[in-house]
Amino acid sequence: CDGWQDHERAVVVYEDFQMAMQEPSWPEWGGDMDRYYPWHIWTSPAGAHHAGHLLDTVIGPSVETSGMQQVYEVLRCEPCVAIHVTPLPSAEALAQYYATTFYDKDKPEYLVRTECDRDWWKSCVWRPLLKECRQLIRCGSWTKARGLRLLDIGCGPAVSLDVGKSLFMETHGIEPNKAVCELARIREHILYHGTLESCTDGDSDDDYEYDQDIRQSFHIITAYEVLEHQACPEDFLLRCYDLLEPGGVLMVEVPNDYSSIQLLAREQLHIKPWWLAPPQHLFYWTPKTLQLCVRRAGFTILDMRGTYPIDQALFHGQNYIGNDVIGRQVHTARMQWELDMVHKGKWSQVEAEYRVNLQHRIGREIVCIARKEAL
Repeated sequence: CDGWQDHERAVVVYEDFQMAMQEPSWPEWGGDMDRYYPWHIWTSPAGAHHAGHLLDTVIGPSVETSGMQQVYEVLRCEPCVAIHVTPLPSAEALAQYYATTFYDKDKPEYLVRTECDRDWWKSCVWRPLLKECRQLIRCGSWTKARGLRLLDIGCGPAVSLDVGKSLFMETHGIEPNKAVCELARIREHILYHGTLESCTDGDSDDDYEYDQDIRQSFHIITAYEVLEHQACPEDFLLRCYDLLEPGGVLMVEVPNDYSSIQLLAREQLHIKPWWLAPPQHLFYWTPKTLQLCVRRAGFTILDMRGTYPIDQALFHGQNYIGNDVIGRQVHTARMQWELDMVHKGKWSQVEAEYRVNLQHRIGREIVCIARKEAL
């Protein structure tokens, strides 16, 4: 992946990568694949080499050419030990896309729907996640609730930061869209406008009144449905590692893609691979590939679990693919069930079930919580 070799910890990462390559790399979908996939090689403009089996091709807009359609090839990349598209766009093109196009054109209802679903986001997503992260911190005196510094990367409408503030945390967020930044700033959070890369390299937009580069460390860093959008996940995770206090905790959540239930729906229901969505989603994670990537960045993994298995609705006559009405109905049923479990005091049972499910690749998303161990 471009860029990570220049990082000061690159030697450690490289050594761990060699160890990871000696493990069974693809236990979820191993070498005995039941159909033939051609071998594909792609070299990035920066000279990074990618090679592996070509799983799919999909047409999507290019962020490099102002939305013109292009063909993306989905590669089961052996050097990366990950599934990702080629070509991978540049960091500059991606930053411009998320600053100007993502909310306005591709996800125009996202902010409104998040606000409508705020109770679910707070009760079933962010409060359990942040409480677990807080319990796992090993930063000396900072194991107490007050004084913890939280950074949410790609914070969007800042539900995560609202929950963090209710837990007496000092709340910081990174967001590439200026208008969304302003919404979060009004809620009295500290906002950095830009991407993780621009805010740590000192390249954020100095003309924006609320911009400031990150010059401090954090006890908790969260990235909810962010890692799959990165062209270089290793670089992203290394930057997170450097921003964390020793003993601090990282939480990443990504879609669980190329899962057995997705492949079964594709085969039996003749549904096209709906989970492929470039240029928004560039990497397609499995539990194993996510675990290896996080470990390569130097973290110790503490917890992994799935989330609600919403894909099972496809086998119960609720084909929500391309149908927003049915999709909303299925999601509402999921939210109601999870809220009921919270109100009944049974959320720990739900999380336990989701952990077991992930062992069988069940669950629409993967939650991974890891720690930067104190030296």
